[in-house]
Amino acid sequence: MPANRFFVAAFALLSVFAANPLAYGEGLRIETDVYVGDEIESVSHNITLFDTGAVYDFSEQAISGETTQITVFRPPTSSRPGQFILLDLKTKQRTEVSTKRISGLMKKLVRWASEQDDPLLKFAAEPTFEQQFDEASGMLSLESENWQYQVATVPAENATMLARYREFTDWYTRLNTMMHGNPPPGPRLELNAALQTHSVVPVEIHRKVDSQSTKVRATHLFTWRLSREDRARLDQARRYLTSFEKVDNEAFLASRAEEEVVRGQSK
Repeated sequence: MPANRFFVAAFALLSVFAANPLAYGEGLRIETDVYVGDEIESVSHNITLFDTGAVYDFSEQAISGETTQITVFRPPTSSRPGQFILLDLKTKQRTEVSTKRISGLMKKLVRWASEQDDPLLKFAAEPTFEQQFDEASGMLSLESENWQYQVATVPAENATMLARYREFTDWYTRLNTMMHGNPPPGPRLELNAALQTHSVVPVEIHRKVDSQSTKVRATHLFTWRLSREDRARLDQARRYLTSFEKVDNEAFLASRAEEEVVRGQSK
């Protein structure tokens, strides 16, 4: 598995607004850039919008700013499992992945990793960190022999949104693990738990895994409101949900793999 994929794979209509309690402007917007090593250009750029009942993550080309994929997360409830809907803007296809399926696969992955000789896999299956948090500076560290996080944080402005942020990030981490063949998501889940415990959100995360020479840095810009432009993005994403062709997971991934080959040949 290439190192970059390991690390970077890593992280309503007006009638609807009138019917629900979330007033115009409220919500959460996160802008994320990921950098590998000492590079000054980000390798990925995402805009994540938290709306009532769902989270929309827009993956953009780091240089052009063109949106290439939208991931919609509908959290699980007491009566139904949660769901991710992946929208490919190039092929105009969508596919659905239930949190029940993801959870089952993660259990199998953790069990398999815990039985391996590789110390990194064993740690990711059952991570244990020494944690320190400096309330004055907002610096949070999770340290172990195999894996380290150094995180600059700021206080969360909304406890409800912080809980939603953790739920989304937990599930999104599991989804990326499944999609990209990453090690078990335990280390990032531990970080997410620590952030909620201290009622903070990350503005910059430095991650180092000792078996790899490359460090990864992620920056996050939190805005505790949604703008008119954000609302327009959400409206467009909802139109894609109804108009894109629904395909199974295998066909969706095959189309994306073919896109990557064509893109590589054109460079």
